[in-house]
Amino acid sequence: MKLFLASRMSNQLTIKKLEECVGGLKNKTIVYIPTAANAEGLGRWKNSETWRTIRKLGAITIPVHLEDYRNTSVVEEIESVKPNIIWFAGGYPGYLMYWVMRCSLDKYLPKILGDKVWYVGSSAGAMVAGQSLEVATFGFTDNERGASDIKTMNLVNFDIFPHYQDKFLSKVKKNYKGKKLYLLKDGEEIIVEDDKITVIGEERIITND
Repeated sequence: MKLFLASRMSNQLTIKKLEECVGGLKNKTIVYIPTAANAEGLGRWKNSETWRTIRKLGAITIPVHLEDYRNTSVVEEIESVKPNIIWFAGGYPGYLMYWVMRCSLDKYLPKILGDKVWYVGSSAGAMVAGQSLEVATFGFTDNERGASDIKTMNLVNFDIFPHYQDKFLSKVKKNYKGKKLYLLKDGEEIIVEDDKITVIGEERIITND
């Protein structure tokens, strides 16, 4: 499985690294899932910096709103376009995971990804690939009440704190109860290929025994 988990995908250094990983984005087919951003208002994703950045990359980008589906038909929709990349955009991770599970996408995604299709997650899209959404409930982050009660996709054995700033460190250490948390500043990302984990940027990890 191949995953590209970033703090902010609109960062130019992050886009450059993604292009290196996937062998260029021009003419690649991307299934773009903006559902997490819809929690902030339907359609707002179209004005996001990330979407504007993608539109300039020369890829064939197909937006898929999970809210438009109530069953596994979204799985067939995604498989039918034979994507090179499935891109989960930022926003509210708890809201995103609700719809991922509502469509049973979490059950079928590992099969869709296989060893060729890249999973790209930015912010919330990176968080839902981890072990929990505990970080999303912190009052100094999203304060998304109840998010930690929602299961994630468990594609990796760690959690991600996107948009990290050094001023958050003491609060994160005090509040995080999970096993392993990567702190990512904007412009940093984690690349996972099979069992190999590569951190682009400074490696900051909080662990609890």
